[in-house]
Amino acid sequence: MRIGLDSREAFRPEPRGIGLYTRHLIREFTELCPHNEFLLYHQLPPPPDLTVPPSMRAVLTDMPGGRFHLWERLQMPWRMRRDKLDVYHGTYNTLPPRWRPFRCPPMVVTLHDVLVTYWPDDGTDPFVRYARQVTQRVVREASLILTVSEWSRKDICDRFDCDPSKVRLSLNGLHPDFLAGPPEGAAAAARAKWAEGRPYLYSPGAPLERKNTGRLIEAFALLRERRKSLPYLLVITGLGKSVDRFRDRAARAGCLDHVRFVPYVPLAELIGLYAGADLAVYPSLVEGWGIPVTEALVLGTPVATSNTSAMPEAGGEHASYFDPNSKEAIATVLEHAIDRLADWPKVRDAAIARARRLTWRSTAAGVLAAYRELAR
Repeated sequence: MRIGLDSREAFRPEPRGIGLYTRHLIREFTELCPHNEFLLYHQLPPPPDLTVPPSMRAVLTDMPGGRFHLWERLQMPWRMRRDKLDVYHGTYNTLPPRWRPFRCPPMVVTLHDVLVTYWPDDGTDPFVRYARQVTQRVVREASLILTVSEWSRKDICDRFDCDPSKVRLSLNGLHPDFLAGPPEGAAAAARAKWAEGRPYLYSPGAPLERKNTGRLIEAFALLRERRKSLPYLLVITGLGKSVDRFRDRAARAGCLDHVRFVPYVPLAELIGLYAGADLAVYPSLVEGWGIPVTEALVLGTPVATSNTSAMPEAGGEHASYFDPNSKEAIATVLEHAIDRLADWPKVRDAAIARARRLTWRSTAAGVLAAYRELAR
């Protein structure tokens, strides 16, 4: 087969989310199907840490009008025909339009979720506006839709009147380095570097309001009011240039001295941060899946997370759940989870075993099966 892969996010220097998803597929496809040909459509030069395998070809598709996504709207329909693709995979929640006079290959789209089509965050972002314009068309024109949770599958079908048989579950995997477990000494090194050797709670944060990092800070302050002798720090990553806004929020809540804001860290240090934490906390209001929940569990770290959307699917019976809209509820569940840490070793192995079933190899095998089905 000749397969076209939307790789724009994979070519970013510091990929997150969809970019990592696409990089994992690229890596696994190299092992699973080396005789197929992949065309990696991208807009940025290849970053130093991304190696394009011999069975794949990077195809620069950028053009003026980036804010209007003209490369996807105008160049890609022509490209798909010219490059004689057997299947095209849109990894970024979108697809090129079908130009009726042209033969178009079957198209697969991964809709990780459809939150941007209705959630109020980032309404001024060009991609969010674009997604809100085209998602109905994407759902209609896709030959097959892949999504990452049963919650997201139902959300897609309900909001876009989509036939459920067209939407297939394709769970996110975990990076092989997470599956390998933390290197010896990584947890202690993270504790020494980022928490002055003290015990800590770890939360992968983000500036978006729906990620709920600000309310977590206020809940942590409330917890410290309830437990004056609480020894824990709260360590937060992922806030980037917005960190000062959250420092101010911690100062107003009265807990700034007990919160540590960590800049972007490479994968090895991220694994150490998870492994060194006594408890991982993921307070997002809504998610299509909840990768941080499974990342913590596979490293043997207990998790407290939201009881909304797909987070209960990610954590199963091995996580503690709270109402993310209430700082009082978050503080209460954190307090109970800390009090029950002595019981965690009884279920730790079961939690790790459940999370270890989530491999990118199995995800890529399912995606490849979808390609073959459509190419036939």
